[in-house]
Amino acid sequence: MGFRDWNALVQQTREYSIAARAVVAALLGCAAAYVALLLLKDYLPAFQWNFDDGFDLSAAQKNCDVCKKAFYGSFFLCAPIAAAAALYTSHRSSGSVTLSTITAGLVYLALYAASDRSRFWIALIILAIAAVTVGINRRANTYFPSIESPTDAPFAVGLIDLLPVAFLVLLLVPSDLERVTSVVQNESHKVSYFIGPALYDYASGLVPGLDYHSHYGPALGRFFHPIMGDGWKSAAMRVVELNIAITLAVYVQAYFLLTYLIRSRLAAICLVAALAVLAFSTTNHFYSPSAYPTRFPLLIVFALAIGLHCADPKRPGWLIASAIMCAVSLLWQTEIGLFFFVTGIFVAAIAGGFPNYRKALVFAITTTLAATLLCLLLFGSRALSLTFLIECFRPLVLYGTGWGSSPIKWTLSWSVIYNLPLQIVGCITVGWASIRLSRADSARDRFVTGILLALSMIGIALMIKWVNRTLDAVWHQNALPLAIVTAWWAHQFSAGWRPASRRTAGAMALVAAIAALLFVQDKINPHPYGLRSYANYPSLLRWPFMSPSPGAWQEDFGRITETETKFIQDNSKPGERVLVIAFMDWAYLAQAHRAPKAYFMPLLVAFDEHFVGPSMDDADRLFYDNIVETRPKSPRVREVLERIKKDFVPVQTKGNLTLYERRH
Repeated sequence: MGFRDWNALVQQTREYSIAARAVVAALLGCAAAYVALLLLKDYLPAFQWNFDDGFDLSAAQKNCDVCKKAFYGSFFLCAPIAAAAALYTSHRSSGSVTLSTITAGLVYLALYAASDRSRFWIALIILAIAAVTVGINRRANTYFPSIESPTDAPFAVGLIDLLPVAFLVLLLVPSDLERVTSVVQNESHKVSYFIGPALYDYASGLVPGLDYHSHYGPALGRFFHPIMGDGWKSAAMRVVELNIAITLAVYVQAYFLLTYLIRSRLAAICLVAALAVLAFSTTNHFYSPSAYPTRFPLLIVFALAIGLHCADPKRPGWLIASAIMCAVSLLWQTEIGLFFFVTGIFVAAIAGGFPNYRKALVFAITTTLAATLLCLLLFGSRALSLTFLIECFRPLVLYGTGWGSSPIKWTLSWSVIYNLPLQIVGCITVGWASIRLSRADSARDRFVTGILLALSMIGIALMIKWVNRTLDAVWHQNALPLAIVTAWWAHQFSAGWRPASRRTAGAMALVAAIAALLFVQDKINPHPYGLRSYANYPSLLRWPFMSPSPGAWQEDFGRITETETKFIQDNSKPGERVLVIAFMDWAYLAQAHRAPKAYFMPLLVAFDEHFVGPSMDDADRLFYDNIVETRPKSPRVREVLERIKKDFVPVQTKGNLTLYERRH
């Protein structure tokens, strides 16, 4: 690192202080508005999606959706703008990072107090004190000492990097895949994410949105069908295997990116390993693709492509490459693809000088054309219908805000770090990077800035849905982009410290991380997290120290024998869609190689109550597993049983299945 680079580093930390001062001021304003809304919430309309499982509907109705969205929506919009405006106009003082941190802490305490009406006056006092700290911060300065240029070795990939990669492999890959999968059993997300959409490919010409519902991404079924194997056990194991493979790939990429950004292999592998272990929750592992990086396998490479475009914005190659990745992400997980889409357009508009409408248009058009072409290749001309487009994006409305009306949990527990601090760093970085990219910095600086901007925007978007819920493994996954950005800023601020001070700080951070991995807990969601959950995972790392304990598949799978499989095959043709009413409907169909007649899989745990009607209205016959009637509490089960009793008559029984035909 040369003297000029060192001056640039000092300037970046000074700019961070300026942006932080503006962001926490915006936070204070949004918090004041939020507290006012809490006082008026009984007079505001409540919008609530009726989620049946594990959701306190009465409490949610009392805490209006408007309050939460007003706070987070306004903060995520205003804070980056305030940061950019402060950097553009302020040259007199840098502000104090310490004061900004104090302000943010006071705001959090105020929001915590405001969650109880009897303590509203305390919240108002704390907000007033926070306003005083903001006023003082306007005239404060952080002292950045002028230090001689340090030595810094250039980044390079060597044989030594095989050790961290091997460690991640040992950490995440199981010694017994079937044991991991059997413990997972019939978790519905595993089925609805990959297996369900893949089953429809047993019939030809079916299109998601028109013939069935794939609520994560339209292309998931087409991708998974060729690799799902033969039968339900193979399909279940391939889902877990794919989850592990994508998780490992993302964390390996994150390790190399962090090593480049913070110039420390040890710090990079420690951070990545900690996040990987935090992905473990409960005693079931890799059961739900939505709780792992499976949702955003292209996150790191997309951010790198954006950074490479920022390094040389005159050449469109990397912009087009990032647009193609965005198109693939739209088909893989529509929600993540939209985050990429907004990020790509924004970065294209400011890289090389704002406003660059032509580059933004190039990104938008390339993404749209690439996504359209992929849909045509996968689904044919029927994918050009308006209904297909609407159904691709409808899940974002149905499920994207499913927790939007839940009570905001301002607690003083482990979830503190997810409710605000990471988002604050992300907002600061968005504002800071927006100004940085408009200046003529070196290509390397623009490259790094573009990466940080992309990760910050995507990270903020990822946190929107899950913020302020109970502690959840999805939080840890969604925190990955912002954790990388925060690590880079920590490296920037500590670059001027003496080596002994840096080693001491690193040791303290390592101890804190281990403590978090050991003791992270949430009273509202009392499942084991971190190392206590990982202790149940048969990884290669723990294999020499574990005694063999084979898992047992759920008893329901034992009902799927050769008798039931042949019964379905004898009463249907290859390529025909078949309706099976069973808790393991997907397993029956996977074993028989038949496409589902149901509009959604698995039908009896459909997220939308309206999926049962289309599934049964068009069916002339169905196969019924009588174990369904032993679990009548689910509203889907009640509706299905009523429809069968009203519209169908039994014809034949083989094994555990009864064939019903429509009553004439």
